[in-house]
Amino acid sequence: MKKRDIKFLKELVETPSPTGSEEKVAELVRQRLSSVADEIHTDTMGSVHAILTSNLSGYASTVTEAEIGGFEDAGEYEFAEEALTEDGEGVQMASPVFMLAAHMDEVGLMVRYISDDGFLSVSPIGGVDAAILPGMRVDVHTRTGMLRGVVGRKPIHLIGADERKTVTALDDLVIDLGMPAHKVKAKVSVGDAITYGVGFERFGRDMAVSKSFDDKSGVFIACEVMERLAQNGQMRGTYIAAITTQEEIGTRGATTSAYSVDPDVAVAFDVTHATDYPGINKTKHGDIRCGAGPVIARGPNINPFVFERLVAAAEAEGIPYQLEAEPAATGTDARAIQISKGGVPTGLVSIPLRYMHTPNETVSLKDIDATIRLLVRFALDLEYDASFVPGISAQVERPNADRSEKKPVDPEKTLKKMSAKLAKLNARIAELEDENSQMATVQKAQRELFEKLNRRQEEADEATEAEEKAAAGAHVANGEAPENRPGTTTPVYGSNAGFGYGASPYPYQASPRPAYGEAPFERQQQMRATEFGGPEPIPHGWGGQQSRRPAPTFADPNAAKEASQGIIPGKDTLTIIPTDEANEEGTHA
Repeated sequence: MKKRDIKFLKELVETPSPTGSEEKVAELVRQRLSSVADEIHTDTMGSVHAILTSNLSGYASTVTEAEIGGFEDAGEYEFAEEALTEDGEGVQMASPVFMLAAHMDEVGLMVRYISDDGFLSVSPIGGVDAAILPGMRVDVHTRTGMLRGVVGRKPIHLIGADERKTVTALDDLVIDLGMPAHKVKAKVSVGDAITYGVGFERFGRDMAVSKSFDDKSGVFIACEVMERLAQNGQMRGTYIAAITTQEEIGTRGATTSAYSVDPDVAVAFDVTHATDYPGINKTKHGDIRCGAGPVIARGPNINPFVFERLVAAAEAEGIPYQLEAEPAATGTDARAIQISKGGVPTGLVSIPLRYMHTPNETVSLKDIDATIRLLVRFALDLEYDASFVPGISAQVERPNADRSEKKPVDPEKTLKKMSAKLAKLNARIAELEDENSQMATVQKAQRELFEKLNRRQEEADEATEAEEKAAAGAHVANGEAPENRPGTTTPVYGSNAGFGYGASPYPYQASPRPAYGEAPFERQQQMRATEFGGPEPIPHGWGGQQSRRPAPTFADPNAAKEASQGIIPGKDTLTIIPTDEANEEGTHA
């Protein structure tokens, strides 16, 4: 629900309108519908009638035969009824008149007597529960303004045990204005109305609490339905929102409104008792829940075909709804409307409400919104020649899909909307083009930066390669072994410099293979060591690779034998290399 609508609903329920004093709420309704309705009337009962006519019924005075031909060509003549005037120059347009009825009065109290001490004795206006009044704050509406009062009763300390078990009668309650008696008598008059001194508040999940949701919520629904119908181009008939008075004391305003409006069909909307809280007997009062959708009544006070159409509208819109059995005349405006004049086919839709006629009436805002949608659909589905005679009218089909017809095309309005959409699209295209241009500039700068970095890297690689080649040439000129040159480090794993533990950043240079027929270097070493009785060559490195250190050669066999025993010739002393057996015996050289 929009903030504007919440504000209006709050203003409605907080504006006092006890039965017989509904003028302030009537003024709010007139202000709200002044820009919507074609006509607004207020009758002598105080009820407000806001009239909204379709394009066809707008010609209700005189329409020429040529205009009728235009209606026929447009396929709209079926909604018009021709009635020539006395001079035969025009026709009277007739459309189905749909009356939406909701009452704006609320329950309250009335000043019956002013004591010499300045305390007010009161009588109820409508159904007021005396049990809830003690200790409550109230507003007394006088000719000079509103006065705050408190409903007084003896405190529990001063009440006898037997008296505590009973409810203090309304006649025994008094209202304290907190002023001297002479001032009270100067300001307050017998007959002044009194309302609960509380306001609107939202709480929980989509819930609201206030006084007088019965039936200010219905007044809000009527105004909102009229606004949505006015915005819809599919209207076929005449819609009259009858905001009635004095419902709480016998549907008196609805009686006179139905007589003067004389509608073809009517729907009253009010509140009904929710039974979804403790203490309510569902077997007696039904299962009605807040938040489960509007309640459609069924019974003798309800025309059966209006009921069927309400159900069909709810199903067409996908609106959850609840059913309520009404075996007798209802306590709503529907009771009076149905038996007005020759009878009016009437329906009743209600909002589930907790704690009716208390200062804390509670409703679900979702139910209010769903009821608005339901009534709009019901109104738009009304045909010009719809019949509601029980047992004779055609059965209403419950649609499984949307039955709404296409709205008539307004070329000027459609062109305006399309121009607005086109302007938005062009603006969006311009934004995208600007974003694309910015992205292209960024991508170009990135490419230039990458190319610059690549050139620098290539130059650095070329310089490094030149330095390596120069260094390698210097080593060769000096007669150094290739193994000592840069770039000849042998990787542990294969020739791929990118893999393996201890891999070299330089390319692998393979060692030259021995000449054909020549034993490998390791095999020559093994042969020499075996020949002279020396130890086996010591393997080292990964994979059991053997050392490539060249073995010494001796011209004298004795020298070779001494060398194999650890004796180094040409020295003044002998270095004895202990054998394994000596180490095990613990001897030292």
